[in-house]
Amino acid sequence: MEKDRFRFLKECRDGVKVSRDTLLKILQDNKDTEYGKKYDFAKILKSGLEEYRKLPLTDYGDYKEFIERMLRGEEAVLTVYPVEYFITSSGSTNQKMIPMTKKGLNNGFDTFYNVALPDDEEWETAKHLHTSIVRTEKEDKITFLSNVHFLNEREKNPHFFDKFIGGEILMFSKEIGDLWYVKLWLALSEPNMKSIYSIYQYDILLLLQYFKEHWRNILRDMESGSIPPEINLSSDIRDKLLKISLPEKEWFTFVKEECEKGFEGIVKRIWKKCRMVNGIGGKVFGTQEQNLRFYLGDISIHYFVYASSEAPIGIALEEENDSYVCIPHGCFVEFLPLEDDDKNTKWFDELETGKKYELIITNFAGFYRYRLLDIVEVTGFYGNTPMIRFAFRKNQAVNIAGEKTNLSMIAEVVKETAETLGEVITEYSVCVDESVMPNRYCFFLEGDYEKQKEIYSRFLDQSLCKRNRDYEDLRQLNQVAEPVCIHVEKGSHIAWKESLGKQGHNKPVQISEAEEFQKFMKERERRIGIKE
Repeated sequence: MEKDRFRFLKECRDGVKVSRDTLLKILQDNKDTEYGKKYDFAKILKSGLEEYRKLPLTDYGDYKEFIERMLRGEEAVLTVYPVEYFITSSGSTNQKMIPMTKKGLNNGFDTFYNVALPDDEEWETAKHLHTSIVRTEKEDKITFLSNVHFLNEREKNPHFFDKFIGGEILMFSKEIGDLWYVKLWLALSEPNMKSIYSIYQYDILLLLQYFKEHWRNILRDMESGSIPPEINLSSDIRDKLLKISLPEKEWFTFVKEECEKGFEGIVKRIWKKCRMVNGIGGKVFGTQEQNLRFYLGDISIHYFVYASSEAPIGIALEEENDSYVCIPHGCFVEFLPLEDDDKNTKWFDELETGKKYELIITNFAGFYRYRLLDIVEVTGFYGNTPMIRFAFRKNQAVNIAGEKTNLSMIAEVVKETAETLGEVITEYSVCVDESVMPNRYCFFLEGDYEKQKEIYSRFLDQSLCKRNRDYEDLRQLNQVAEPVCIHVEKGSHIAWKESLGKQGHNKPVQISEAEEFQKFMKERERRIGIKE
């Protein structure tokens, strides 16, 4: 780990050169692919990399037909590198299938844990909890990014999972059942837990919320050495949990006493050696982070990494700092100034601190000048490598834990629900309801309807699961609750826009995070059966 971090920091001191070398490598290796011939990568290599800026910016639609051919086994279409997996992602269009190559996995994704987290011997020999579960195997070629990452780590280092409580056998399971029961059991089996790993900080918040609600039951089960049949666990997971060595009775007495005092700062009070938690977070998840800190006490937060299904982007080098140092060798990143309509991108040495840019990436899986639609702010530089902070998505999406349900999906979900129920929805909007745990989608609907809102909630949920596999996955893990539907008085959405004094184009309000908007709509709730 120490060597990996030293190598990465050295690379970042000369990030401009490393970044351009990365682009040079990608173009050189892929000049004879179908795409490379179409856009004459060979000519660019002869004329100079500046010519690369003249290629068109792309989105997923530009690659869809190529990827369909790759799914059928065709090679050298977009990339010369063998494709290991196809990553399912919601993104900016409906369902996407993102190629993932071994070359891509070993250029950036492999540095996450070795560079981002502490590299001292005490950290490596300590026990940590990971909130994730891997529900796939190597032969499953269509899967999620986190699964692929862990499969790659297992292949490279069979002992990678030894540091996690429960080890590999409780990290890899297609049928885990009640995830939080398992993870809390593991945490409570290790008084000396050093940290909590996660993909998103939100996962940790859900675990701690589960702890607050169920601590009496799980402590009873652990002390009695039995798991009630009503707990949804496979027989295999149930047996593995019961085989884990547990602390002495005094530990459980201590935990009970601390829980009875309340849950503010509970993590630090119980696991006194816990140093930090890590996971993707930042200002965009501000409310969730605030709630998480209630449970942590003075334990610090590490923001881990910035990555997408398409490419690894950056690594957080310090605790309590949500800026990410770009990974110069992970992909080639261009930055399109937010206010620039001429598509003139900037490279590492042309960026300005404090300015916002849209990320454009060229990766090791056949995407060239691809628009991620993520907007970032440059916060500084490490050496001559930019440090960035995620600001927002250029195309809005509802996002609780990385599922990114976009406007197109929401429109289809509302339309299908109305048609299925035989009713008419004239206006709608959606937001994230953070007043409950797990968080859920909140739909505000206007129209001609007679069905109760609970019926709408059920059908909206089913349609969301059908259109967004990431959402369905989170629902199965109970990381997102069933949506809530609120029928509002006719004219409520127009009234909201009029209250803001909006003039000109009457663009619909379909996704809103504003608390004022949610309050405005809830005050206009229409009760079915009551005349307006």
